[in-house]
Amino acid sequence: MVFISPRNLKWVVLVALAIISFTPSGVLAQSDQGRIVGTVTDANGGIVPGATVLIKSERTGEERTATTNEAGYYIVAALKPSSYTVTATAQNLTVRVTNVQVLVGQELNLALTLQATGVEAKVDVTATGESAIDTGSASMGVNVNPREVESLPLNGRQLSQLYLQAPGSVNSGSGTFGDIRFSGRAVQQNVIRYDGIEGSAIIDASPGNLNGELPTPFRLQSSLENVQEFRVDSNNFPAEFGTGTGGQVSVVTKSGSNRFHGSLFEYFRNDALDAANFFDNIIGQKSPLRLNQFGGSLGGPIVQN
Repeated sequence: MVFISPRNLKWVVLVALAIISFTPSGVLAQSDQGRIVGTVTDANGGIVPGATVLIKSERTGEERTATTNEAGYYIVAALKPSSYTVTATAQNLTVRVTNVQVLVGQELNLALTLQATGVEAKVDVTATGESAIDTGSASMGVNVNPREVESLPLNGRQLSQLYLQAPGSVNSGSGTFGDIRFSGRAVQQNVIRYDGIEGSAIIDASPGNLNGELPTPFRLQSSLENVQEFRVDSNNFPAEFGTGTGGQVSVVTKSGSNRFHGSLFEYFRNDALDAANFFDNIIGQKSPLRLNQFGGSLGGPIVQN
C-alpha cells in the first residue's frame, strides 16, 4: 500500500485542479455542439470521393476540414452553434455555401453539388424549414434560437418559461425549472448544462443526512442576457446524456467573435405602474415599489483572424 504525505497530497490536488480547469469544455461534453454531414456529388449526380470540405465559422474565422470517403460522404462534428461557410473542392470542381446555420445539439444534412471551376456557385441556407428539422436523430425536443431568446416576451425574464415549447413539457407550478415536468417524469430528474458542463445535481444529500435519502436538487441559474441559444430534449435523447431521465436542457452562453458587440438592459418596476391591491385599498395608499436592475455585456476578438 502506498501512502501520500499531507504535503505531497496538497500538490497532487492542486495539479489535478489545474488540469481540470484548463480542460476545454468540448472535451468534457458535446451536448452544446452540432455537426454537418452530407454527400458531395458532381453536376451529373455522381459521387465524388476524396473531395476536400472546408467549414469556416463566419463569427470567429475558425476552420475545420474533412475529406469525403469512397461513397462521397463527409462528416464534421463538434461544431459550435453559429453560421458557417462550407466550401468543397475536388480537381477542377468547387462549390461554396454560405450562411449555413448549425443549431445546438443538431445534425445538419448538407448535400454539396460541385460546379466547374470559375462558375460562381453561392447558395444561402437559413435555419428555417427543412434545415431546422433534425432527421438524423430520434430525440424529441426543440431548439430555441438567438432571435427567439432575445425577442420572445417572458414574465420575469425567466429562461425556464421557454422550456415549455418542448413536446411533452407541462407546467406543474409557477413555470420555473423546478416546476416543469417532461413526459411525466419527476422534476428532480431534469438536467441543465451550460456549454456542455452540468449545472444541476440530480440528488444531493441534505445537511446532516449521510444516506442522502432526502433529495435537495441544486441548479445553477443564469441571466437570460447571458444566453445565446439552447435546446431542450424531452424524450428519446441519446446516451451522451448520462444523468437524469427528465428534460435535458443544453444552454449555449454568449461568446466573442471577430466583431465587437454588446448589449445593455434594465428591468424596471414602479408602483406608479401598478394598480392598488386589496390591502392598499384598506390603508388608503399603495405600497412603494422600486426595482431598477440593470447590466450589460461586451464581446469581441482577443486576436482578430
